[in-house]
Amino acid sequence: MEKEVSFKEVMLWVRLAMTFNVIYHEIKEELSKEHLTVPQLEIIACLDRSKGLPLSEVAERLLISGGNVTGIIDRLERDGYVHRLRDKRDRRIVRALLTEKGFALYKSFLPRYKEVMHRINSRLTIDERKHLQQLLKKLSGGVKKPLKFSDPL
Repeated sequence: MEKEVSFKEVMLWVRLAMTFNVIYHEIKEELSKEHLTVPQLEIIACLDRSKGLPLSEVAERLLISGGNVTGIIDRLERDGYVHRLRDKRDRRIVRALLTEKGFALYKSFLPRYKEVMHRINSRLTIDERKHLQQLLKKLSGGVKKPLKFSDPL
């Protein structure tokens, strides 16, 4: 009996991973039309809700390494979507801020992103969506460092 339960637990993980990959691919395809990557959009979205964030905080919010954030910010800055600013009180802290071009890109892409998410989520009722949110939050509690769903991404 124990092996059967263990196999079902593995299959739950496999189904969750497959679902994530299918949705991720769909978003990636839409973003490629804008010559953006998913990590770039995540950073732009993170910065949209702020007046600039230290790069270390961006990394923490998005659960990625500081080195990865630096590389992504480099490309976004090169393309004119983001600029860096040293903190006036502590020059060791570098903040990333959206430029007008970055803000405009995010605002223009947001309706398409919402449309894709709506199409994907429309297979679930509103109650099922709420229930899934609750289940995912509960599931994340089983990992060593759970994602804080109340934290903005």
